[in-house]
Amino acid sequence: MAQWYESNRRLFREEREALASACPLLRLAVVAPGFRINSACRLRRESAVVHGMYSLHVPDSDREIEYGVVLELQGNYPNRPPEMFCNDPKLPIGNIDRHIMSDGRACLAVHAEIGRRWPPGSTIIDYLDNLVAPFLAWQAYYDEYQKPPPWGEHSHGAQGIIEYYANLLGRSTDCSVVGFMRLLARKNRPKGHEPCPCNSGKRLRNCHRDLLYDIRQRVAWQDAAHDLTILVRADSSK
Repeated sequence: MAQWYESNRRLFREEREALASACPLLRLAVVAPGFRINSACRLRRESAVVHGMYSLHVPDSDREIEYGVVLELQGNYPNRPPEMFCNDPKLPIGNIDRHIMSDGRACLAVHAEIGRRWPPGSTIIDYLDNLVAPFLAWQAYYDEYQKPPPWGEHSHGAQGIIEYYANLLGRSTDCSVVGFMRLLARKNRPKGHEPCPCNSGKRLRNCHRDLLYDIRQRVAWQDAAHDLTILVRADSSK
């Protein structure tokens, strides 16, 4: 199966030119297997990657800072978002408190939030502006003040997913959040006669139906299903 940059060379050129104009310290290129992403990870296959330095202002400061990053644009891009890897000593690999995995992969947001900020068909610049920049601004604040900022990231892993959906629902992080997620993760819209997952004992139509239907307009059911799968796996591993 052809990679996206082989089947759509025009898109590759457009993305490369837009990136060079907006972020001259970053470069879009096709690299061979074995390309070193960072000290902990190499590419296993030929891929299109964005690599170099990303520059931004430190929040609440007039100082500018640069971070080394690598974005892997996978085979079905732009139907699937890139993945960001950290490649900078200021971004400690394997530090979960900093939302950085053992291979340097950045935990930018829960799956549904990534889908909201970067819907399929978006661009590299959209990804940088809507996902990479907020992540690095959080990191820059942490570096500047040696503490997490009072805004931004949820907890890591399953707890972060619960917090994200609880915020969408306007609820505390109680067990009913998972019940709502099960309805959000359905391909077909839940019926009004079903019990509301808030545990009120009411039918959905007489309780949280409008809220649930509104969130389904903003969160793709596939993304909710992905997040729910992570929760189920985390629960089964306890």
